[in-house]
Amino acid sequence: MMKTFDRSKRLIIPVLIPLLLLLFPGAPVFGQGKSPEEVQTSNLKWSIKDDVILLNYDLTGSPDDEFDLSIAMKKEGEASFAVVPKTAEGDIGRGYFAGKGREIRWFYRTDYPGGFSGEGYYFEIHVQLVRKQSKLLYYALGAAALAGGILALIVSRNGDQPPPPYELPGPPARP
Repeated sequence: MMKTFDRSKRLIIPVLIPLLLLLFPGAPVFGQGKSPEEVQTSNLKWSIKDDVILLNYDLTGSPDDEFDLSIAMKKEGEASFAVVPKTAEGDIGRGYFAGKGREIRWFYRTDYPGGFSGEGYYFEIHVQLVRKQSKLLYYALGAAALAGGILALIVSRNGDQPPPPYELPGPPARP
């Protein structure tokens, strides 16, 4: 039994430890990523043409970054008033929107046939950077499981000794 353990210990150091170290680069590290200052909208302008509200904005960020972008119409002096458009199209939702001159078209009469009355309306844009998930962690976990299975197979084999014969005891004698 001791020989088997020594042989498996020689396998653990060069095989399993490097596989476990592969898990760490795929693990998320706190404090990384873009700060809120790096993902900002600017130059928000909106206008009404017929039954469509056009919103134009600029979004700072890398063109390779994917964003989740939504809008809400608010009214000055009414904190509880918030309208989230349902029939909006253009540079809204999930996509690659970084750049200047982005446009959203909201068909507000479809959502609210009566329209809106009064003044003091404004729009807020909510932007979140979509984090890309790495599949390296899953590959490393699979490799570690495979290596663990192989190691268990090697450890369970006793190459020096043949397996003991399996014999059932005889039945008890009758009285």
